[in-house]
Amino acid sequence: MGSLARFIALPPAERRLIVAATGLLAAARVGLWVLPFRWVHRASGAVANRPRPRGGGGPSVERIVWAVGAADRLVPRTTCLVRALAAQGLLACRGHASQLRLGVAGGSGRAFEAHAWLERDGRILIGGPVEARYVPLPALDPQR
Repeated sequence: MGSLARFIALPPAERRLIVAATGLLAAARVGLWVLPFRWVHRASGAVANRPRPRGGGGPSVERIVWAVGAADRLVPRTTCLVRALAAQGLLACRGHASQLRLGVAGGSGRAFEAHAWLERDGRILIGGPVEARYVPLPALDPQR
């Protein structure tokens, strides 16, 4: 079964979730090309730490993470940072709090590397498992 056929076979709510995830991935990708990181981070997580009450029936955290993973194949040149920002925005819109984390590695003759991941209640949702070589930076506050 092809990708389009699998997409059409999904329930309408899951199709809408994938479309929303695709749009947020594309917006985060383009946003990071043309805007300062702090603006994109603020836009994606502006309400992430102030979740709205859910009226039930909304997508679970797991389904949102699944949708971002499924949509990731549709947007070229996504990175761990793009995926984390898009997931944070989608989670926030659905009333789920999350926290963007960044880590760095390098030194001792190795090239500088960075990695982004998204956490909720201490559990990594996107970008995990995080390798031990990454030193986590202090948590980012999207309001700053």
